[in-house]
Amino acid sequence: MKRKGIHCPTIEDLVELSGIETLHPGGMALTQRTGQVAGLASGKKILDVSSGRGTQAIYYAQTFEVEVVGIDLSEEMISAAEGNAEAAGVADRVRFRLGDSQALPFNDGVFDGTINECAVGIPDDSQGVLNEMVRVTKPGGIVAIHESTWKQELGPEEEEEFAERYGTTPLEFDEWKGMLETAGLEEVQWEFDQWSKPEMFWKIRKDRDVPSHSKVFTLGERLRTLVRVISKYGMRGAITALQNERIFYRAVLSGKLGYCLYWGRKPARTG
Repeated sequence: MKRKGIHCPTIEDLVELSGIETLHPGGMALTQRTGQVAGLASGKKILDVSSGRGTQAIYYAQTFEVEVVGIDLSEEMISAAEGNAEAAGVADRVRFRLGDSQALPFNDGVFDGTINECAVGIPDDSQGVLNEMVRVTKPGGIVAIHESTWKQELGPEEEEEFAERYGTTPLEFDEWKGMLETAGLEEVQWEFDQWSKPEMFWKIRKDRDVPSHSKVFTLGERLRTLVRVISKYGMRGAITALQNERIFYRAVLSGKLGYCLYWGRKPARTG
């Protein structure tokens, strides 16, 4: 991929190349809170959009006793998620399907609630993802997402360049809120400040707590990732990767970039 002269790998690519299972900013505490605001409860059927290795879907089933369907575009992720659900003993309540978040393979109004953790901004059509999430949710159900959100007003060129380096698309608060409302949600609510602290961005490890950005990966993990980057993208790609990492950390530490949990209700049918 090459846009505006910026070459892969992006921050998202680096995380994937590391081979380490990572979470989103806020870690499992944010996943727990997402389940709470989505009203997850025993007996409900939930859709987890862009479910990855199934970590969140499994957590929902174990913690809230819900039935979960996860959907992801990657066959590799689906296979890993199925194995993880089996190992966790919840394969009877969690299943996974291959599919595109921009064209969900479900009928209208199938799920009691629909969640997307940190992956609305990755596809080209973020509005399309939200539209689809609302479409497959039952009237009166909750749709919940959390996404990178600008804390400061930036110029369009700076925002676009950062998005290319990050590998996902942060938007301004009003943009995310407006898109959720455009998708058809009412009573849109949010939590911003508590998830936008810089230390929340480092809480992406499932296996341990991370006190700062310099501790996200061990030295050995960083070296292995760098070797993989060079193998796939060459030295030029490795240099760009290091630049992207520095720019990302600077945006978080300087207060340009935050993180926000959003949720809203699909209107109940009338008449």
